[in-house]
Amino acid sequence: MQYGNEEERSLIEKFVMYPIMLTLFDRDLKVVNRSPFKLKRPYIALLEQIMNQVSKDLHDVRIELRKRKIKVMDGRRDKDITEYEIFIRGYREIMRFPNVHLKNKAETLMLSYLRVASK
Repeated sequence: MQYGNEEERSLIEKFVMYPIMLTLFDRDLKVVNRSPFKLKRPYIALLEQIMNQVSKDLHDVRIELRKRKIKVMDGRRDKDITEYEIFIRGYREIMRFPNVHLKNKAETLMLSYLRVASK
């Protein structure tokens, strides 16, 4: 049974995705730092700017989840699915995300953050 409304489910998905995004951008930042680019600073600055925005967005989502009395427990990763235990105003629910969905969603979010940062 689903206890949260569509807006709350969207907040939960963002809460799941933003840490993944931070991990991906951090890995990319390390790759850029080790790369033989002549001009690394613009890439580093762009990645750091995006990471700061993702961190701010994650902070905002955490505050909103707290206001709505929603708690998301760390994901348990399986071969094909990542499972999160969600507590919504006292009710327990398990949300399962196919890892392919998380990967595709991460790619979409990365593109949107890159577009915003480049404007």
